[in-house]
This record gives sequence, C-alpha cells and structure tokens, in this order.
Amino acid sequence: MTSSEVAIRVDSVSKSFGRAGREVAALEKVSLDVAEGELVCILGQSGCGKSTLLNLVAGLEKPTSGSIDLGGRRVGMMFQDANLFPWLTVRGNIDLALRLSGVPREARAERIDELLDIVRLPGTGSRRPHELSGGMRQRVALARSLAQDCQILLMDEPFASLDAITRDAMHDQTERIWAERGLTILFVTHNVRESARLGDRVIVMAPGPGRISHDVRNSLPRPRRMEDVAVATAAGALHDALQLRDDEAARA
Repeated sequence: MTSSEVAIRVDSVSKSFGRAGREVAALEKVSLDVAEGELVCILGQSGCGKSTLLNLVAGLEKPTSGSIDLGGRRVGMMFQDANLFPWLTVRGNIDLALRLSGVPREARAERIDELLDIVRLPGTGSRRPHELSGGMRQRVALARSLAQDCQILLMDEPFASLDAITRDAMHDQTERIWAERGLTILFVTHNVRESARLGDRVIVMAPGPGRISHDVRNSLPRPRRMEDVAVATAAGALHDALQLRDDEAARA
C-alpha cells in the first residue's frame, strides 16, 4: 500500500487516561493503515479500546504518543444512539449539520432532499424523532453524518440496539452508500458475524491495554448476507481469534 492510497494512518499510537502516576493505559502502540475506499471493522469485547481508537481518529481525543494522519480528509461520525435533537424535525437535524459545515442557506434545502433520498427516507423531513422507528432514526443520523461531506465515516456500534431485521436492512444501506460514494469506513462492533458481513478487513483487538492482535483480510464476494454459510464460517474463524486472544490474556 503506497502512502497515496492510505486514507487513515495510525502510527504507534498509545493513549492513557488519568493523572500522572495513576494513568490507565487504554491503547498501547497501535499501528494501522486503512486504504482509500476500504470498509474496515474493528472487532473486540468491551474494554479493548475500540471506541477510544475511533475517538482518536475523529480528533475527539489526542493520543498520548504516536500520530494519526488522515491526509486532510473530512471525517463524519455515527454513534450507537442517533442523538437527534428531539425538538427539531428531521429536516432541522440535517440542516443544523449543514449549517455547521458552512453550506449556504440557499443550497441547504436541496441538499437535505438529496440526503434523505440517499438514506431512503424521502418525505419524512417534517417528522420529529419520536415519530420514527429506531432504524429510521439511525438513517437520519447517517444522513446527518453525510451532511458533513465526509470522505471518512467512523461508525461506533451504530446498529447494536436495533432488532435483527432492522439491523440487516441498515447493513444493506451502509454497504450501498459506501459503494456509491466511495467512502472509507471504520466500523466498530463487538458482533463477530456483523464484522464478517461488512468488513473488507477485520481488525481484532485485545485488551489490557488495547492493541491489535489480528488483522484479517475478508475476501468473501459481495453482496453478503448475515445468514450466508460463508459469512458464518468467516465469523467462526474470527471467534477463534477472539478466543485465542482471551486464552493468551488469561495466561499472561
């Protein structure tokens, strides 16, 4: 991978929290290159530093040591909760993101319609968040992230609270938008099969402190379904990698 192809470069990044002498190490010397247009899943159990790594890439936290280079690319972020403003309509929530991104007022209405079409929610602009299903709220959150005209999309367990049918539909939406827009996506999950369903690569993280234990290339052809035998087989291998990681941690 040449430097011109790298969208995200994480170079020997460590992150600690707490006061001097009482620090808790969340990440230790994590290095990772993500190519332009890749969809990379970060897999691991709670406490392995997945979300910390995502926050560092987003610029919400600064590394204690090491460096992160995005080559000036714009970043959007999507969380487990949609975090929509309940007093604003769907249009209002997306409009706010466009305003913060500096989109002129005269261009925003057309852009909102375009974004609602992209996430397959035309005609919902006047509704408020409480009138939407969980999946619809997450699609509005996705539209709001895309409103930042991002080139890199960071997704922190965005479908963990959804039922299986809605989650599968959101997988399809994410994969479609990723392909259509040429996005680079980092997708955090603790769901082994979800990572096998979505990822071009799966980065398996180990705790104590957080570090990369496996970098697995996923060569399964697309489209993929959660119930595919090949996806289940790939998920089994990833589960074995997680189990090996846990066994090594227990022996340490």
